[in-house]
Amino acid sequence: MSLAYVSTYLPQHCGIATYTDYLVHGIKTVEPKLKISIIAENEASPVDEENFKVIPCWSRNEDYPEAIFNQTRNFDTVHIQHEYSIYKFDERLPRLLERLKGQVKLVITIHCIRPAQFSERGAVDEKYAQKIAQLADAVIVHLESQKAILQRLGISSKKINVVPHGSELSNKNRQRSREKLGLPQDGKIILSFGFVKPHKCLHIMLESLKEIIENNINAYLFIAGGLAPTADKKQKEYLEFVKKKIEELTLQSRVIFPNKFFPNEDIPYILGASDLVLFPYYEEDRSASGSFHLSIGAKKPIVASRIPKFEELENISDELLILPYNSSGIAKIGIRLFKDTDFRNYILTQTEEYRNKTSWASVAKMHLELYKI
Repeated sequence: MSLAYVSTYLPQHCGIATYTDYLVHGIKTVEPKLKISIIAENEASPVDEENFKVIPCWSRNEDYPEAIFNQTRNFDTVHIQHEYSIYKFDERLPRLLERLKGQVKLVITIHCIRPAQFSERGAVDEKYAQKIAQLADAVIVHLESQKAILQRLGISSKKINVVPHGSELSNKNRQRSREKLGLPQDGKIILSFGFVKPHKCLHIMLESLKEIIENNINAYLFIAGGLAPTADKKQKEYLEFVKKKIEELTLQSRVIFPNKFFPNEDIPYILGASDLVLFPYYEEDRSASGSFHLSIGAKKPIVASRIPKFEELENISDELLILPYNSSGIAKIGIRLFKDTDFRNYILTQTEEYRNKTSWASVAKMHLELYKI
């Protein structure tokens, strides 16, 4: 079998590029002799190895179907990684799918689906997902809530495959990780990582931290990130709001906030240094979270909002899901995790089980089974 991915790819700064890299390495672990090519956007670096090629040949800002078609038409399976910001909402991707249909096995992963009621474009987002799903031979989504929307749009359940986002396994030593990052050796470190944005609700984390400390727990909040290079006015204003909130709650000595970008190679150490990871987000996109799965891969307890993005957390424990903006709920779970050894061990055992189930090697096997059908 010959396999081609149509995707962004490294070193391009893009979550889909990173996702595809993890997936390809997982597949290479399972089937090292499989010939794989990535038909990548122009920002990727070319690679020409015996069983692995990266061919940068297209741009989202150009009429790309011909360039991609010429590179993919002779493969057995073509797998497109779809995300709205890459392919937009015009007819170029459907036109490419129509040309490939019947010549190759056509698989598409739809990473995000926005319901019409929550999109600034109304029904455009979900109708576009419907169109590309209809043209594919098989569709991959990461969440049951995504599958439900596609089924409502008339896509056969036989075509839709719920395959979890992969988890990169890491096991960095807590003490050495803290030494490397210059973090306190004593105390519990609660982590938020990634770009600072309003929907991530850092102000709620600060309120939770205050309550945890008031319960005689030596704890810190490590905000491992800063503003995105493309941050807009709203995001900059939110950063200032967070800084003021730290002062209002007198948490200056308890919040570690270098306000900078951390490269991917630091992430395993950031997670290794931490005792709890928070995702109290508030958003309506139906998409999985790479950061969430990195935390699972590091075997870290997680507390997250009870929203579609983190619905997978119920596979570890439904007790770790809290209603949006529930700072006291976060604090109470954190306090129990830090004080109740039996509860913490239960959560760690469940997390270990789910991280093995969603390891990139396990997810790669699910993909390979689908390609061979």
